Amino acid sequence: MSLELCVFAFRFSLVAGRGSSFPARPCKTQDVDREMIRFLLVVSIFCALGAAGLGFLNRAKLTKLSEDLGESRSANAKTGTQLNDLQQKLKQTEDRLSTQERLTQQERDARSSELNTTKAKLNQTTEQLAARDSENKALTAALTEAGRNLEQKQRAEQDRQALGRRLIDVEDELNQYRFDANKAKLRPPVPLEGSILSINQEAKALTVSLGTDSGVAANSRLTVMRNGEKLTQLRVVSAGLNTCVAEFASAAPDNLSKVAVGDSVLLATK
Repeated sequence: MSLELCVFAFRFSLVAGRGSSFPARPCKTQDVDREMIRFLLVVSIFCALGAAGLGFLNRAKLTKLSEDLGESRSANAKTGTQLNDLQQKLKQTEDRLSTQERLTQQERDARSSELNTTKAKLNQTTEQLAARDSENKALTAALTEAGRNLEQKQRAEQDRQALGRRLIDVEDELNQYRFDANKAKLRPPVPLEGSILSINQEAKALTVSLGTDSGVAANSRLTVMRNGEKLTQLRVVSAGLNTCVAEFASAAPDNLSKVAVGDSVLLATK
């Protein structure tokens, strides 16, 4: 409004200036025109100053509004960023809660399954214990019966052993009778003296020229002689018809040094 007024005053002053070039008017009229022009010039100047002041104020206000708008936009952007962060955190929290809920449900299902399995095993174990109890009772009864049978078998075994010993004694007596009968028979004389045929240093065993035909048997005792001197005693390990294998009756360290091939060996007689 003030800018339009200033433009109007400026145009009016131009028109007035052009009018001064017209034919001269009366003096009083010219004075009035000059005063009007001055007034209009002053008004136009004030209007221009007012317009400039208003423009400066509007520009400052516009700058302030622009700054406020920028700050508001920055605050809105920051708020939007914070809102996005909060939305992401909220989504993460929801996902975590959903995952925890699923895990909790899975754990509950697993615990429930484990509990059911344990109950089934407990019932099975209870049934097995009941079966074992019945089996133990049956075994106890069978063991008692077996104890009675064992006592009877032990008595029968004792009787059998007694009969066996009696039979052995009778057999020994019969053998003794047979031996005495055979001894009474005439038979060619057999030598009771032999000699050492060989010596096994590693086995500490001796081969002697006496066998079963001379009455030598396993565990028979032989005496080694040299020039009528008794050197050591031997024990027969195994006997053949004409020879036997004997070992030293005592484990003396100098046994092998005492005897030699060719030494006389006598069969110990009762």
